[in-house]
Amino acid sequence: MSDRAIRSIAILGGGITGLSAAAAFARALPQLAITVIETPPDPAALADRLPGSTSAIHRFHASIGLDERDLLRAGAAVPRLGLRFENWSTGAATWYHVHGEHGAPTGAVAFHQLWARARREGRAEAWHRYAAAGVLAEASKFVHPQPGTPLATFDYALRLDPERYRPMLTALVDRLRVARFAGAFGTIERRADGGVAALMSADGRRVEADLYVDASGPAAPLADAVAQDFEDWGSVLPYDRVEIGEAPTSAADPNDTIIGGAGGWQFAASLPGKTLLGRVHADRGEGTSIAIRPGRRAAPWVQNILAIGDAAVALDPLHWPNLHLAQSSIARAIELLPGRDCHPVETAEYNRRARAEAERMRDFQALHYLRAGAKIEVPDSLARVVQQFEQRGRFVHQDEDGLLEEIWISALLGLGVVPGATDPLALAVSADAAASRMAEMRAGLATLPARLPGYADYLARCGMPT
Repeated sequence: MSDRAIRSIAILGGGITGLSAAAAFARALPQLAITVIETPPDPAALADRLPGSTSAIHRFHASIGLDERDLLRAGAAVPRLGLRFENWSTGAATWYHVHGEHGAPTGAVAFHQLWARARREGRAEAWHRYAAAGVLAEASKFVHPQPGTPLATFDYALRLDPERYRPMLTALVDRLRVARFAGAFGTIERRADGGVAALMSADGRRVEADLYVDASGPAAPLADAVAQDFEDWGSVLPYDRVEIGEAPTSAADPNDTIIGGAGGWQFAASLPGKTLLGRVHADRGEGTSIAIRPGRRAAPWVQNILAIGDAAVALDPLHWPNLHLAQSSIARAIELLPGRDCHPVETAEYNRRARAEAERMRDFQALHYLRAGAKIEVPDSLARVVQQFEQRGRFVHQDEDGLLEEIWISALLGLGVVPGATDPLALAVSADAAASRMAEMRAGLATLPARLPGYADYLARCGMPT
């Protein structure tokens, strides 16, 4: 091991974010000594409490050795095809935002360009009906992707049950010989250069490490002790309260339901044995709701303190960004792990990428609120995306965007941002020929549901408990 190499890490927070970080560091760098201080759960730590993920969770699980089959059999996770948006703007038709490819290009012409022209001419169905995942989502059917078939090109995320998922992470970090103890944050001892020399728990236990990770939630006492540089996004993201509740189990559904309304929105997500419900809205002085302060830390990595999850970025749960950003930050920290001195040049690159990724996710959420008619301050970066797409269907890919282009395009089209003019390349393709191919494609996809099991039947075959 190099003399500069980090040899020990202390993680504050024993929720899903903290345990995920412990597992990932232990897998990637087994020589590290890792200690988790399991602080009391923070009710506002949405990455630890909510069920959502993106399709990127499969990569993260593979990196830490968490098997999806085990998660399904334990009832800790179920596959999720996408989101069903209902009444997102008043009177709007229901639409599905799903993972995976939509349609197929014609030569160099992107499919969405041909779809947009056909849509303007009244010859195209809803965007999601040209995706295998969209067809399955609407019919409440599911199978895992099957290579070499029309079901090869779709993707899916996982819907997690935090109460069953966390114990599986705990068992994993125990197998990886991560030390952990229950405690609360007390104070820190500083080094002469301003970094942290030791962390003291409230009961007096002293933990020394080369790197300290604050995964304790938005209160972030460790990160706050060294830097308070929060950037407020309240003018861009209009909702700052979320209520979370449960209802008896409902019909198994491969989609989470998002219902728009005046002054906020609601969600419902079915899990084994229960349905998770939520309401997101602006502050009305309601005492039981959880406060969110939308924004981020300008520099989540300061000296030898790294803030991750809700300690670094606070967003409402639309499209489930919370755990996704936490896992992404963990992977980035391992990729860019600096030496033990945490030289500013090395941590600056981490901070640059983290800031850019968080801004892209903020813009993605803001797009939905903008189209729903909310009065928000539109960031220049989002305005450019909308203008370019609205004009000719061109998508502006931006630095460190953790969302695939297909995810953005599905949202833009689902929210009614249809290009007003046809791209010159698409004009080279006959409109009649394109419409004919689209009709053929649609007819083929429409036959899929009849050949596949219902979502609930498929989960039962996978051994998922009821």
